Amino acid sequence: MFIPKAHIIIIDGEPASGKNTLCFELALMLLYNAQRTAVVLPPDSPLREAFKKRSKLLPQLLTPTIITRQDFYNEANKYQAVIIPKIDPSDELAVTASTYITMLAKEKSALHRFQKRREYINSLFELKKKIAATYNHSLNWVVCENNFKTQIIDQPSAELEKMAHTYGFRATPPLNHRKSYKNNTCGISAQDKSLPMLQKDLTYDDICAKREIIKLAEFIFS
Repeated sequence: MFIPKAHIIIIDGEPASGKNTLCFELALMLLYNAQRTAVVLPPDSPLREAFKKRSKLLPQLLTPTIITRQDFYNEANKYQAVIIPKIDPSDELAVTASTYITMLAKEKSALHRFQKRREYINSLFELKKKIAATYNHSLNWVVCENNFKTQIIDQPSAELEKMAHTYGFRATPPLNHRKSYKNNTCGISAQDKSLPMLQKDLTYDDICAKREIIKLAEFIFS
């Protein structure tokens, strides 16, 4: 039986909910905090291209290792953290998760996800039971809203907080609508901008976006 020693982070959510964005920014945040980090990606993933551009443009920057599903069981425990985006609770890799992140799409309420799709809740409950039975530890299930409103929000919505008490997840601070989140296809993220070689390009938007990912990472690992 595979026993995960790495912290396995699953990122799930509806289309356009920010799964790739979170995967990209969180992987770099962990790397910059001296965590050996890998990302599990299929060959056609747009994130592969983003990381490839990053290595080509500025090879001196830190870039996570990319591994495939096929190599997961042989490679994962070489790292301190492994991020797997775009899989659901029924996927065979989900049972290895330490943290399971559900991203909520922009402009959609928590009620849409957690009252109208009860099968999703049931699948998470089944996953939590399976992980507890298999590895004797509890799953850290967190939910993050993707906030695309003009107003910058630092706390989960009251509605999401209420759902958290009902369904037993942890409501994280939201990701906000920032240019640095939209521009990560070039491979340079908010996490990089404080490095000496890029400080001239540092903006207030980058600083805020970096702080959001730091806060989110601290929440996940607390």
